[in-house]
Amino acid sequence: MVFLIALLPIAAIVVGMAGLNYPSKVMAPVGWIIAILSSVFVFDAPTGALFATSWAGVLDGARIVWLIFAAFTLLTVMLRSGAMDSVKLGLSGVTLDKRLMVLLLAVPFGTFLEGAAGAGAPAALAAPFLVGLGMNPVVAAAACLIGNSAPVSWGGAGVTTVVGAGSAGLDFVAVSAMTGRMAALEYLVLPALIILFVFGRKALRGIWRDLLFLGFLMGGINFTISNLLLSVTELTSLLGGLAGTLVFSLWLKAKQGGDVPEEFRFAAPAKSVRAENRSLFQSLLPYFILSALLVTVRLSFPLKALVSFGGGYTVWVGCVVLTSAAVASILFGTWKDLPSSAVDAFKRVIPALLAMGFLLAMVNCMRLSGQISTLAKTLSAGAGFLYPMAAVLIGQIGAFVTGTNLGSNLMFNPLHIEAAKNLSLNVIPIAAAQNTGGAIGNMICPNNVVAVCACVSILGKEGEVMRKTLLPSVTLLLFLGILAMIYTYLVFPL
Repeated sequence: MVFLIALLPIAAIVVGMAGLNYPSKVMAPVGWIIAILSSVFVFDAPTGALFATSWAGVLDGARIVWLIFAAFTLLTVMLRSGAMDSVKLGLSGVTLDKRLMVLLLAVPFGTFLEGAAGAGAPAALAAPFLVGLGMNPVVAAAACLIGNSAPVSWGGAGVTTVVGAGSAGLDFVAVSAMTGRMAALEYLVLPALIILFVFGRKALRGIWRDLLFLGFLMGGINFTISNLLLSVTELTSLLGGLAGTLVFSLWLKAKQGGDVPEEFRFAAPAKSVRAENRSLFQSLLPYFILSALLVTVRLSFPLKALVSFGGGYTVWVGCVVLTSAAVASILFGTWKDLPSSAVDAFKRVIPALLAMGFLLAMVNCMRLSGQISTLAKTLSAGAGFLYPMAAVLIGQIGAFVTGTNLGSNLMFNPLHIEAAKNLSLNVIPIAAAQNTGGAIGNMICPNNVVAVCACVSILGKEGEVMRKTLLPSVTLLLFLGILAMIYTYLVFPL
């Protein structure tokens, strides 16, 4: 009974958003109220502490919305300046196929952004980019969330694995390498999953070679860096995403000219005067500057300094994105429009403040009262022989309720160490199962869904996006769970 009560806030969010299609601004307060009531009356948590931690969650939500605001400001500058028209014209020379463009931006480019900054950067930057190219916002949001399921295992510059494993006394190099062995195989199926669940089964026709090439490319690069280049194993997503983006772009460029079904073809881009007078490189320069700044700042300052800057990791990322928007407005000669672009972006993200604040307040209440621990311990106790698969599920649940894979790892790695001792299992595959499970939880996490919906201006359609990402998340749960069982008992036993 206690387990079911602890599960109730999460169930309310999932059923309300994905099942009943209520927006997050409605369900987030409902989930928080349920968490508060269960914390007080069932888990005996002090009321004062609950409201204090709720307020802390609201502030954390505001910091995340700051990143959303910055990303949307950059997109608005790109659209108003006509730069996005130039990008459309230029990218038509790479591919006219919407499916392949989604794969390029959601998988290798999204992997690079995750490795460069983490903190939701792929959804905040790649999804608006796809929308700017004329993509359906729901498709863009879902594709970027699904595509970002593997690189989250490392996060920005490897922080998720380094801190998540190291804080529990585990060798992060060993955990990173084992995670790479799991994620490498995950990349083999990820491109097909994106196309299948975002576009439908019909969309798989005619692009199987591209799907296989991208899967083997990203899987091979991922394995090589994480397992062979151990001195930089924590930079797997950063280096792998950059290499994958360059190679897959060349692949698409080389095969340009094939027939593309009309329903998956980009509409002919408008040849505006501003677009014709600006090259693709010039139009993409703000994104190149942004990528360079993200990597430079992330690798130039201690992690503690970036985490404490403005009270949260997302604050510095948002500042870098906003700086890039300002630079873009100067480069494009539209700096006088920058204030109005920022105002327009702020108006669009106001609803996200409500949703994000209440979601994180709910999470903090569940953590303080012990509801999250109750969920994890009950699942592990009942798993027995299936514990490696349960570790993937626990990681997924942890990321779902906390919003980050790092938070999931910090909470549950100590639990996995204890369980591995009790069951006489190798803890490294278990930790890798937790790490990859948290990564796939990222794509269905309510605050991540809200964030990407805010970035592409479709708040109110969170349920539609979540329905597109729920099945891929469950599919990957089963896939990684079986893989964790094989690795733990057959390939890497004690």
